[in-house]
Amino acid sequence: MPTEQYLHGQLAKFLVRTQAITALFVLLSLAGLDFFFPTNYRLQAGLHGISSISALVLGTYLTHRAYALIRGVHINFHSLRYWLVGATAINLLGAVSGNWIYMRYRGQDGPKDWILANVPAFHNYLMEFKEFISLFPFPLMLVAVFILFYYDDAIRARRDLTQLVGILILLAWLFLLLGFVAGLVLAKLRFV
Repeated sequence: MPTEQYLHGQLAKFLVRTQAITALFVLLSLAGLDFFFPTNYRLQAGLHGISSISALVLGTYLTHRAYALIRGVHINFHSLRYWLVGATAINLLGAVSGNWIYMRYRGQDGPKDWILANVPAFHNYLMEFKEFISLFPFPLMLVAVFILFYYDDAIRARRDLTQLVGILILLAWLFLLLGFVAGLVLAKLRFV
């Protein structure tokens, strides 16, 4: 590999990583502001904001690995296993903290009452959809983790399983994205 091509590749990796770290820092800082919002539920809101943004970012990173799995490109399965375990744990934290803050949403004089009084179609369609769609990524990622650990190094020879893991990751990311966008719309309408 010529020196110029090597330097170009290293610079590109450095710039991509710097951009991703900067974006993650900005997003987490925005979610961290929920800890200072004037409400009794700022801890739940902050924890849910940070965990849901982290889950989406990790899911997005994993989609890039999923494309390689589906295409059959050689990847580091050892690294993928641990990235997927981390993403699954963060996703579980997002779901648990989402259910924790959901108590406030449904509570007396909560956002649900306000939304039903002002924009009932939002609750009847989008919120009901969000409640369930946000729970799908965890079991999908858990199945992918199970497959990766169960088959260990033998998975390299099983193209069908690597493609299945890639598809599971992509589906989990799609559900993460849909739930995240619906949550942002909800927070925009009426913060807890």
